[in-house]
Amino acid sequence: MAEVDNIIKNTNEEKVLFEWEAPERSFKKRDKDFWITVIAILVLFSVVLIFIKEFFLVVALVSILFLYYVLSTVPPQNIRNKITNRGVHFGGSKYEWGLLLRFWFRKSLNNELLEFETNLRVPRQISLVINETDKGKIKEIVLKKLPLVESSPNFVDKLTKWFINRLPLEKREK
Repeated sequence: MAEVDNIIKNTNEEKVLFEWEAPERSFKKRDKDFWITVIAILVLFSVVLIFIKEFFLVVALVSILFLYYVLSTVPPQNIRNKITNRGVHFGGSKYEWGLLLRFWFRKSLNNELLEFETNLRVPRQISLVINETDKGKIKEIVLKKLPLVESSPNFVDKLTKWFINRLPLEKREK
């Protein structure tokens, strides 16, 4: 009877397969030239929108620029992420394997990201910042639970990547 209790206890026990500490989001400090370029583009676009009487759209664009400015100037906090036999822990949130559909890796700003697509309405995707050196180990663990997609399946991500490649707002690093 004690042996059966130990087996049941071991199957219900959550085991950490991999754990790391990383920033909660991708971050890159922007220089003065970047902000001058973005503000100039916004001003020109806003003038056109004012002529066609789209005042609320101008306010929305200025609000989005302000949000992006705040996110680009305030560095993110470090949080603990872990992958367990039951799911993924991201900061204080837990997502069980049944809620996750697939995963992929992508580069954002200066960081390597591990992306999960969920079957939830909100959040639709979960992004975890990882160290590039840990990518192989994480891939090996998660592949046992979820299928790997080579790139983001999201149309918006593909459109954003295309736009960034065509209109660089800052000098490229070599």
